[in-house]
Parts: sequence; C-alpha cells; structure tokens
Amino acid sequence: MQTVSTRLALTLLLALAVIGLGPPVATGQISADRPGFGDGTATVAPGTVQAELGAATANDDFGTNAEVGQLLFRYGVVGFLELRGGVGSLALDAPDTEYTGTSVGGKLRLFQSPLSAVSLVSTWSLPTGSGTFASDRVSQTLALAYDGALGDDLGLSVNAGTEVPYGGDEDASYLFIPTLSVDIAEGIGGYVGYAGFYSVGLNTNYVEAGATLLASPDTQLDLNTGLQIDENRDAFFVGLGLAHRF
Repeated sequence: MQTVSTRLALTLLLALAVIGLGPPVATGQISADRPGFGDGTATVAPGTVQAELGAATANDDFGTNAEVGQLLFRYGVVGFLELRGGVGSLALDAPDTEYTGTSVGGKLRLFQSPLSAVSLVSTWSLPTGSGTFASDRVSQTLALAYDGALGDDLGLSVNAGTEVPYGGDEDASYLFIPTLSVDIAEGIGGYVGYAGFYSVGLNTNYVEAGATLLASPDTQLDLNTGLQIDENRDAFFVGLGLAHRF
C-alpha cells in the first residue's frame, strides 16, 4: 500500500512539473496559502505552477525539534480549480529524522464577489510517512475556506472542515481556523489567528501570528510564530517560508 501511494504521489508531482514547463499566464500579485494553518480561497491561474516551502523549529515539553520542507506544489487547471501535491517535510527530532508524508488534492472556488469568496479544499494524506508519522491508511481532509473584507486594509479568513480516515475504526476529527489579516505597508502584511483541531478525547489548540513580504509580484517571503495552548503540551514554534510563482 505504501509503495503504491508513493508512486501515485511522485507521478502527480512529476506531471505538475512537466505541465509547468509551459509559459506562465498569471497576472497580478502572488496569493499563497502560507504562512498559517489555514488555506485561502484564491486558486492559481490556469497553466501556472506555484511552489510553497518553509522550515520551522519548535520547543516543547520534550525539547527542541525542527521541520524542513513543508513543500506544496499548486497547478492551475482553470480559473476556479487547482491541483495540489504536497511533498511533505523532514522532521528533525534528535537523534531521529522522520518523514511527514505526501499528499494530493485540489481547491475548487465555489463563490466569488468583490468583497468575499468561498472555496472547497480537499487533501488526501497518503500513507508514506515514517516514524511517528507512519500510517497504513489514507485520510481525507475536506474544508470550506472563506475570505472576506472587513475594511480597506483588514480581512477575515475562516477554514472549517473535517478529516476522515479510511480503512479503519478511527473517528473523524474537525478543524476550525479563523484568521485576521491586515495590510501594514506597501507589500507588507500581517496576521493573527487561532487554529483548533478537535477529536474524541484529544483537542489541539494554537494561537499564531506572522508577517509576509511581497518581494516581487511572483515571490512572497514570510515569518510566522505561534503557541500551542492546551493541556496536551506546551509548545512554541517559529518558522520562515517562501512562495514563488513560475
């Protein structure tokens, strides 16, 4: 099962890379799904490949660990639909190095007006991880993403959805991620938000904040930080990232 899933993920990512060799057709400035736990409603322009990646370090009850990669490829099929392939990350928790696993999915824009938009984001996590991320099951996360303007420089984004594991007796879990964003200056933005992940007997809660810098119309840099704020453990994390449109 793991071998088949790995081949499927690599095939999709290779297809996205090959398709992306054509001339870019995107206009306007880049819109990335990083940083932060939630996804935005914007889809990548048709015929365009966008890569998003990053690294983070965290300190918790068990010490300091790091994550390198967070690599996501996005390809625009038509104006309202994109395909997505997640390469995943290397999790560095000395003395072990683990792999978080691959994913495939898509984003479908359902509604758009001058002041708001709604999209559906579907992500299939494949059983390709190792160590604590190892699994023999496929799971699907299905979430609605909302973006709305609260003023000239202030916006609200909300993700709400569920993760369903297949092929076992595990219960579904749920997510709720509201985020406030603000335009600070020309090409500079900031955000604050909450991310909650709820399941039977175990809930995980985060508060997060970050900033973005539009280095060019096709490139965004970001800085993010946050705290885990529940009874499971105390954790603090900080990360850096990059999104680039080809």
